Amino acid sequence: MSTKKNPFNEHCMETWYQQTVIKLYSFTYALLQNREEAEDITQEAYFRCLRKDTKNFPPYPYLKKVARNLIYDRYRHWQKNDSQIKEHSLSEDVSAPEEKWVTRALVQELMKQLPEQYSQVLELRIIKGYSRKETAERMERSEDAIRGLQYRALQSLRDLFNVTDENGG
Repeated sequence: MSTKKNPFNEHCMETWYQQTVIKLYSFTYALLQNREEAEDITQEAYFRCLRKDTKNFPPYPYLKKVARNLIYDRYRHWQKNDSQIKEHSLSEDVSAPEEKWVTRALVQELMKQLPEQYSQVLELRIIKGYSRKETAERMERSEDAIRGLQYRALQSLRDLFNVTDENGG
């Protein structure tokens, strides 16, 4: 049995990684708003996919789903230990279809309570997946202004979610 590595497989892996890593990192960073956490989640998503199968590389939507699940696991861990919760977004949940619908409806209702610019920046950056630059162009603001606006919008959305959660949903 040969111990020689398959160069084609390595090339395919590198190509797959290069085609997906920027999008995946951008996705995780948009949800977490923390560079180190986003890097950890991105790395763990690739590790889990490669641990499962090194011959067939999953498409980007599957990687994104793995990353989202890792973020939800980390969020649950933070809640369970009463640690400080990092910035996150309540995008599509990974549980039962009924729970997905309820969560999506709740987020839509809470976003209606936000100032217009807050809901607009969250929709463009997180829901539609635009880059900070693209969002800045659409909102006619600087990229730094978008970063601050997104941070405040996520804070406000989290506060509204916590108030709703404390009041029983």
